[in-house]
Amino acid sequence: MRNKLILFLLVATLVPFITSIVVSYYFTKQRVTEDTITNNTALISQAKTNLLNYLNSVVQTSLTIYTGQHLSETGQLYDILQREKDIDYINERVIYNGLQVMSHSVKEIKQIYLYSNVSNLSFLTVNDFTPPSRIGKYERLYPFPDHKTVYFETTHQSSSYGFPLNVYSAPTPVLSMHRKIMYSPNNTSIGELIIDLQLDLISAISQSLYTHDQEELYILDENGHIVFGPDAAKWGQPLQDNWGDEAIHSLTDGNYEWTKGDYAGMNVYAKMQTDYVNWTIVKRLPYEQLTKNARQLTLINSFVLTLFLLIVIAGTVYISIRFTAPIKQLIRYITRIQTGQIQAGQKNADIELARTDEMGILANRFHSLMQDLNQMVMREYRLELANKSNQLMALQAQINPHFLNNALQSIGTLALQHDAPKIYGLISSLAKMMHYSMNTNESVVPLSKEIDHIKAYLELQKQRFEHQFEIIYDIEASTKSVSIPKMILQPLVENYFKHGFKPSLSTGLLHLRATKIIEGGQPFLILEIEDNGIGLTEERMREVRGRLHAPSISDHGCIGLSNVLTRVQLYFTDQATLELEHANPHGLRIVIHIPMEKGTNE
Repeated sequence: MRNKLILFLLVATLVPFITSIVVSYYFTKQRVTEDTITNNTALISQAKTNLLNYLNSVVQTSLTIYTGQHLSETGQLYDILQREKDIDYINERVIYNGLQVMSHSVKEIKQIYLYSNVSNLSFLTVNDFTPPSRIGKYERLYPFPDHKTVYFETTHQSSSYGFPLNVYSAPTPVLSMHRKIMYSPNNTSIGELIIDLQLDLISAISQSLYTHDQEELYILDENGHIVFGPDAAKWGQPLQDNWGDEAIHSLTDGNYEWTKGDYAGMNVYAKMQTDYVNWTIVKRLPYEQLTKNARQLTLINSFVLTLFLLIVIAGTVYISIRFTAPIKQLIRYITRIQTGQIQAGQKNADIELARTDEMGILANRFHSLMQDLNQMVMREYRLELANKSNQLMALQAQINPHFLNNALQSIGTLALQHDAPKIYGLISSLAKMMHYSMNTNESVVPLSKEIDHIKAYLELQKQRFEHQFEIIYDIEASTKSVSIPKMILQPLVENYFKHGFKPSLSTGLLHLRATKIIEGGQPFLILEIEDNGIGLTEERMREVRGRLHAPSISDHGCIGLSNVLTRVQLYFTDQATLELEHANPHGLRIVIHIPMEKGTNE
C-alpha cells in the first residue's frame, strides 16, 4: 500500500506539472503569435494608408501643371507647353516659376524634370536652382507602361537628365513619379513631367514599423524590386530570394509562413494597389522573435514548478510513510463502531492513538464528533429553519412597488383638474396598499387580504390608465381563508402593466381565479392570473421559464416570477410550482399550484 501510494502521488503530481508546462508553452506560443500577427497587420495597414496618402499628394501636386494654380500672376504654363514651338525668355521663366512653386508643395521633392514635345526643350529645377533649358529629351527615360499616364519608378539613383554636372547635386536614392502631359482635344502627349522624391518620409514611416536587428521590413514593386528595405545599398535592386513571391503575387492582404533562412517565421504583408502603383509591404517576423515571450514565460513557469515539484515529491514520500500506519489503526476503530462493539457517544469509546500530530488531532476530533453528533444534527436543523425564515424575509423585502410614484402623480393630476370626492377613494386605496406592503410583521396572510390588496392596487391603475382595462375576480369562497405568503400576487399583476398591457391596442382584460382541486388524492390551491396583453414570444417564454429554475434570483435581477416561486416553495414545499402558458387568443396565463399540506387553513 505504501509503495502504491507513493507511486500514485508521484504520478498524480508529475503528470499535471509536465502537462501544464507543455500545454502552457504551446498555448502561449499560439496566442502570442496570433496577437503579434494581428497587431502587425493593423500597424502595416495604417502605414499603407499613410504612404498612399503621401503618394496621392505627390500625384495631386503634379496636376497643377494643368490648372495653373501655382502661378498667381499668370496661368499660362499649360498653354505654353501645348502651343509655343519657340519658347522665348519670358515663357521660359513662366515654366521655371511653375516648376519651382510645384517643388515647394512637397517637402521631399529633390528635383523636377519637364520635357515639352512642341518646343523639344527640357527643363530642370533642383533645389530652387534652374539651369538653362536644353534641346531634346533625355534619352534614358523609361517608356510609359501601356494605358498609363502616371506611374512611380522604383527607387533608383537620381539622374542629371543630361544637364551639366556642375549645377547638379550629388546622386542620391530617389523615387520618381512620371506623368504624361496630355492634350485634351485629341488625347495626345505633349510632354512628360518627372518628380524625383527623396525617401526621407517613406523611410521614416517604414523605420517605425519594425525593430532593427530583430525584424525586417520591405516595400516591393510588382516586379520584385526593392523600393525600401533594411539595406539601403539594395534599394532598386531585385529581391535575391523567393520568400517574397507569395506576397507579391497575392491580390489581398494576409500572412504566410516561411521556413527557410535566418528569417524563418511569419511574413505579414499588405497590398498597395492604385492606378499608378502596385507595391507590397512585407514585414518578416522570425520565429525567434515570435516565440521569445512564450519561451521566457515557460522558462519561468518551469523553474517555479520544478522547485515546487521537488518539495512535493519529498513531502509525498514522507506523508505516505507517516500516514499508512495510523490510517490502519483508525480504520480498525471505525470498524469496531460499525460492528457495534463501540457505540457513538460512549465515554469509553476512546481511540488508542497516542499522537500529537495531525493524525492525533484527527482521532480526537473524530471522537468529539461522535459525542456531539446529536447536538450538531439538531443545531443544523434549527439553522436550516432560521435560514428559511431569513430567506422569506429577504425575498419579501425585495418587492419594491415602483408603480407608487406613477399612482401619486395620477392622483395629484386629478386633484389639480377635478374637485371630486373620488380622490378620497383613490387615496384610501393607496393608503391600504402602503399599510399592507410596509407591515413587515405579517409575512403570511389569508388569501382574502391579498385579494383586497390587489383590488386597491387595481383601483389606482384604473385611474392611471383611464379605465382602459377590465378586471374579473373569480375567487371561490373556500379559498379566501387559505394562508399564503404575503405579496405573491401583486408582482404578477404588476408584470402585466409593465410588459403586457398596451392601452393603444385594445381594452385590457385581467382575470384572477382561485380554486381548490384534488390531484392524486392531495388537495391543491390553484391561483391563476390571465391577461389579454401582448404575451411572450416562444423564445422569450423559454428564457423566462429557464430563469424560473435558476439557482439564485439575484443572478438575474428578477424580483417578480422567480421571487414568487421561491417564496411559495420555501413556505410550502418544493412541490409548489409556477407555470407560464399562452392565453387564447393572445396574452399570458400564470398558474400557481400550491399543495395544501403545510401552513394552510382548510
